[in-house]
Amino acid sequence: MDVNALMFRYLVYYPVVRARGQPVPAQLRKLLTTQYLEPSALAALQADKLRRLLEFARSRVPFYRRTLGPLAGAAGLASLSDVPPVHKQQIQSEPASFLAQERLGPITRKTTGGSTGEPMTVHKTRQAMAWELAATWRGYSWAGVRIGDRQARFWGVPIEANARRRARLVDWVANRRRCSAFAFDDRALAAYTERLKRFDPTWFYGYVSMIHEYAEFLRRTGTASPFRLDAIVTTSEVLTSAQRRSIEEVFRTRVFDEYGSGELGTVAHECEHGSLHVSAENMIVEVLDGDRPCEPNRVGELVVTELNNGAMPLIRYRTGDFAAVSATPCRCGRTLPVLENVYGRAYDALRNRHGRVFHAEFMMYIFEEAQRRNLGIRAFQVVQEAPGAFRIRVVADARYGPATEAFVAQRIRDGFDAQACIRFERVDRIERLASGKKQLIVGMGNRPEAVLA
Repeated sequence: MDVNALMFRYLVYYPVVRARGQPVPAQLRKLLTTQYLEPSALAALQADKLRRLLEFARSRVPFYRRTLGPLAGAAGLASLSDVPPVHKQQIQSEPASFLAQERLGPITRKTTGGSTGEPMTVHKTRQAMAWELAATWRGYSWAGVRIGDRQARFWGVPIEANARRRARLVDWVANRRRCSAFAFDDRALAAYTERLKRFDPTWFYGYVSMIHEYAEFLRRTGTASPFRLDAIVTTSEVLTSAQRRSIEEVFRTRVFDEYGSGELGTVAHECEHGSLHVSAENMIVEVLDGDRPCEPNRVGELVVTELNNGAMPLIRYRTGDFAAVSATPCRCGRTLPVLENVYGRAYDALRNRHGRVFHAEFMMYIFEEAQRRNLGIRAFQVVQEAPGAFRIRVVADARYGPATEAFVAQRIRDGFDAQACIRFERVDRIERLASGKKQLIVGMGNRPEAVLA
């Protein structure tokens, strides 16, 4: 029995979420049951939530008041196809029209660049956040992880001082230690090892490329992993089979992948049999080719309806990521839909003139802050042309100007290279790769051909 984990679970985490009006433990217990529902019962649960969401959105949300017909939702899940999909540009252009015109209690605001490089702020109710957290912890439970277990988090560090303080507080409540994915080299990785040895984590969580880089550092230096890990959960990037194999060999434990987005929260988690199960009680996931549904096992764009959030409903939201829904049930017995062939995020690591490595989220954080400051960036791509030189391609709106460029350039120089040369280029759109991915951060070692979206 891990006394430390029990203490944080019952004396820290549970009281904090209860004080915030987020009944995470109760909702987690429900999700651990509903994951085994018969498909018809799961569909009925979704249909009931969808009906109530559409009724609320049609009456309280300006955008949906204009676009939803009077019978929307009456026919259950089948009626969803009558709702026009929405995309980030629509929400960016008129964000107030997607907000409920009714006070729904305390609201959480999340700003994210997402996998498509189009920063957006989402408003969520406390209940919606609780369902999101409960689904996340359920996914981690498939890897043998429980609330309160000691986590080493390989993640970004917020730029703003207030955000950094809040991140430290959240890290403490969640019983985790953060290892910055920004500006690390071999010396930093060695320091992370010593720090984590004192903390003795039971699981790792973080960016695929960062954890893989750490594994390769230990392999390269002939250092045996000093950690006894129950699991490693990777996220934010596509996990290749080679990366999975390398990480598992070095840390002598199983890797479980996660797929999600800042706007929607956790979307799917990998179970013990290797299937990526959708959090279907919280959302409806469609796979579309344009506006047409794809057959099972055929790759298309993921379009998601989040079922719990009245503050800012996202109904048939185009994620910009691609995947297929498997037609084969998982051997684990869970009836939740299974995603396969997920792709969409294509990040490169960046290396400065002094050899320090920065995860691409370093740049994402800068553009998320620019979004919060309303500096007029609708979409972006960062191309590293030399160790100290960047070309930044920007899709701008009327608020964009010299102050925007000065802000972004200064943030890069403050954190990456004080002498960095930064060139801005205004464009009409950001190209996709031939695979369909949008490569937002292009490091010096990756110059693939692209096609227009």
